[in-house]
Amino acid sequence: MTNHQNPILFYDGCCGFCQWAVQFVLKHERNHDILFAPLQGETAKSTLSPNLTKNLDSVIVKSPSGILTESEAVFFLLPYLKPPFPLFTIFKLIPLFIRNPVYRLVARNRHQLMKAPASCHLPNVDERKRLLP
Repeated sequence: MTNHQNPILFYDGCCGFCQWAVQFVLKHERNHDILFAPLQGETAKSTLSPNLTKNLDSVIVKSPSGILTESEAVFFLLPYLKPPFPLFTIFKLIPLFIRNPVYRLVARNRHQLMKAPASCHLPNVDERKRLLP
């Protein structure tokens, strides 16, 4: 069941790598608590500041405690996933000044890492309820 306290994962809806990441979270999440919204959509426009919706190089998470970007957003999501993925939070010990440049390197090259799929994943009923415009 979703509510206004559920985290929202904002992603680049035109990016194959980002779409893969959303599918990964959907497949591996523990309790189906996460909501999803493209950075190009209405939810992002009404929820995030304009500078965040223009920067498509970062996944963004709106959590009950605030807005998280880059590696902080990724580490926030790990406990929502099934084991063994929460164990990767150990990498949060790596200082932010190292983590975020690595994140940015992957983000800058994400279109080369994975192309947009030729066909879209058809969400099931539960997934559709969590996909925000």
